[in-house]
Amino acid sequence: MSKIITNQFAEDLGYTFGGCIRDLVRFTAREAARVSKAKLPLFDFLNPGPFLLFKGMWSALLQACAIRATLDNCPEYLENEKLLKKTLFQMNYHAEEVMAEKVFKRLNTEQMNQYEEAKQKLIAKAIRPDTVKSELSDLFLEILHGKDSPKINDKTRAAVLKQVTLSSDTFRRLIDVSKKNPAQTKVVAR
Repeated sequence: MSKIITNQFAEDLGYTFGGCIRDLVRFTAREAARVSKAKLPLFDFLNPGPFLLFKGMWSALLQACAIRATLDNCPEYLENEKLLKKTLFQMNYHAEEVMAEKVFKRLNTEQMNQYEEAKQKLIAKAIRPDTVKSELSDLFLEILHGKDSPKINDKTRAAVLKQVTLSSDTFRRLIDVSKKNPAQTKVVAR
C-alpha cells in the first residue's frame, strides 16, 4: 500500500471531490440537461423544481464518475474498502452540504427520494469492477428517461458520454495533484 494513499488522503480527496462536484454542477448542468434531452421548463425560474432535480441527478452522476476515476487511478482503493468508504462519505456529505441551499433544501420529498435512488444506482454501478464511463452515462440516461425511451439514441449517448469523460478527466487530474501534494489536498476544495 502506498504511503501517500492513507485514511487522511481518502477523507481529504472526498472533501475535494465534493467542492469540485459543486462547481461542475454549477457550470455544466445546463449543457448536460441540453445534451441529455432532459425535459425542463423553458423558464426554470417560474418552475425551478425540474431543473433543481436535474442538478441533483447530475450531481449523483458526477459522484459516480469521481469514484470510478478514483478506483481506476488508485489501486490502493481496490485493496482497502475503508478508503473507498471514507472518500464516498466525505464526497457525498460535502457535495450535498455545499449545494444544500441552492439545490437540496429546495427539493420536495419525492424529488429527494428520486435523487437518492439515482445516486445509489450510479454509485453501485461505479464501484463494480471493470465499469466504464459509457455504462455510467447510459445508466444516467435510463434513470432520467426510462429504459428504452426514444430520447435515448446514439447521438444523445455520445453527447452525455462526452460530458462524463470531461468530468472524469477533471477528477483524474485532482487525484494526480492530490497524490503529488497530499498535505494540500483539502485546501483545493475551500
